Amino acid sequence: MRALSSLIGILVSLELWVPAMAQSPLSAGRERALKPGDTFKECDACPEMVVVPAGSFAMGSPNNEKARDNNEGPQHRVTITRSFAFGKFEVTVDQFAAFVQETGHDTGSTCDIWQDGKWAERSGYSWRKPGFAQSGSHPAACLSWDDAKAYLSWLSRKTGKIYRLPAEAEWEYAARAGITTRFHFGDDYKDYCRHGNGADQTAWNDVPGAKSWSVLPCSDGHPYTALAGSFAPNGFGLYDTLGNVFEWTEDCWNDSYAGAPSDGSAWTSGDCNIRVQRGGAWGYPPDYLRTAVRGRQPHGYRYVNAGIRVVRTLTE
Repeated sequence: MRALSSLIGILVSLELWVPAMAQSPLSAGRERALKPGDTFKECDACPEMVVVPAGSFAMGSPNNEKARDNNEGPQHRVTITRSFAFGKFEVTVDQFAAFVQETGHDTGSTCDIWQDGKWAERSGYSWRKPGFAQSGSHPAACLSWDDAKAYLSWLSRKTGKIYRLPAEAEWEYAARAGITTRFHFGDDYKDYCRHGNGADQTAWNDVPGAKSWSVLPCSDGHPYTALAGSFAPNGFGLYDTLGNVFEWTEDCWNDSYAGAPSDGSAWTSGDCNIRVQRGGAWGYPPDYLRTAVRGRQPHGYRYVNAGIRVVRTLTE
């Protein structure tokens, strides 16, 4: 034993061996010391979080943006006065599985998937079986807003911290990372495949029935979802804010931003049977992959293009 202890001491001193440390909730001191760009993870199955700085931005799309939808305006100034933590990646299959295993949450057995050349709700499909192969490191799909809320309640109980869905304004602010172009990398569709996973030449060639799709003029190598973090991050260090799976937000649906909050809070009036999704997805055409695009679905609807990204409220 003495010899083994000595060997471990030598390896540690040479930084060749470091024992795995369990993740734990942040202490008050550690939390107060966080700076924009810092990362943390508060349990082994928890999402990794990135601290996003406070700031102000123009939410929505300008009237002259190509392929703009009227529900993306009027463009308006939003000011977020406090930093917050945003999921570095979308919630993965393994992370969601840990929640289901601990809680027994019923995620149903029906999902709207692409099959036989059309999108349709089909029985026998769920986040466990979305209609294509996934590993534990892929983003969990076929998740409803209700599933997301149950997952976040579990995560909050597990850590003793406030985990929640992003407000739509928080989502767009974090996804843009200070950039005002159609995408966080610029305006040109041909550059998309280095930054996100949308319907592209790979999908057009490899997804049965996709020859009818409008696709990007590039190939990202992923016909369906891609492993979390497969593409370049945005300026805040966030991955997959473009494509992969749509991400649920807290907001109720409104047909425009007229009357929307200007402080970054969630809009909790309007049609609250319908909830806002942001970010586009692997099966969506180029014009629907822009940062300003707003998706919407009924809160209980499970859709193969829908997943979760989480926010952690930070105390000061």
